[in-house]
Amino acid sequence: MSLIDSAMWGSLQASLNAGQLRQQVYSNNIANANTPGYKRETVVFEPYLQAALSASGIGSSSQLPMLTNSSADLSSSTNLANVQPQVVTDSSNSTSSNGNNVNIDSEMSLLAENQIQYGAVVQEINNQFTTLRTAITG
Repeated sequence: MSLIDSAMWGSLQASLNAGQLRQQVYSNNIANANTPGYKRETVVFEPYLQAALSASGIGSSSQLPMLTNSSADLSSSTNLANVQPQVVTDSSNSTSSNGNNVNIDSEMSLLAENQIQYGAVVQEINNQFTTLRTAITG
């Protein structure tokens, strides 16, 4: 068992995977904005991550607990890195006459939001590595 197997690292890795998938899905939606009959897709991830956190006994709060000296903090009984985002097709009503339900403005906003969230996760990973490096080298 190592620090890299902790709930925090697992959730960060799963978040990166979900962000990457979201980027692909939003890009695909934008590319098909004028395709007749195309139904937009979206990515569902957060409920699965929350369920995995709750199942691992970490709790139902929106924040991960701090690591302490307890062996329970580093438990990898539920590997959060294996939490998989799911692509879901939005079958709601069409927004155009050709049966397509992609709103290009909405997709561009979601794409920008995803880029910001992905950047925040990458920054947190960098911060964690900096903390580890400082702890090791002094």
